[in-house]
Amino acid sequence: MLSLLLVGLSLTYCGSSKSSNSKFVFEKNPPFKIEDAFFQRWAAGIKEGGSGINISILLKEMQPDIAVQNIYFRSHILEAKNAPNNSNTFTANLVHGSSAKGVIMDSDSMKEAQNTPYDEFPFELKDNEAVISYWFDGKRNYFKIHNLSEKQEIAYPQAPPHN
Repeated sequence: MLSLLLVGLSLTYCGSSKSSNSKFVFEKNPPFKIEDAFFQRWAAGIKEGGSGINISILLKEMQPDIAVQNIYFRSHILEAKNAPNNSNTFTANLVHGSSAKGVIMDSDSMKEAQNTPYDEFPFELKDNEAVISYWFDGKRNYFKIHNLSEKQEIAYPQAPPHN
């Protein structure tokens, strides 16, 4: 009897240990189509200018009441922003070394308590994959993009050209 109980508990435990993607259900038929999705590295011409990656996703046949919220890319949760020249294009900017910005470090523990806790990245993604989260019909949905293309890196000049 005891061995049956142990076997039953071990099977229950194994069945409950799922990958981090299991708590999210990816939409198979979202209320839009992906027309283009790409990322592009950039680097400033000076050390202090930094570097990063810009992500762009162009949607088509998008329902009017969709609100795209975040883009999940390379272990970062990024705010999706509408491109000013196209309401169906959403962009996010990953600036290298920016993860600690806005963190309060102080000897006063009450000031440090104002920091928001770091959320564990919820997805296992390849380097050319992203997930977008969006609101539709009053619920939050997730859609995984499998093949973001990589465009040629932008190397900004060190200084503006002289006229």
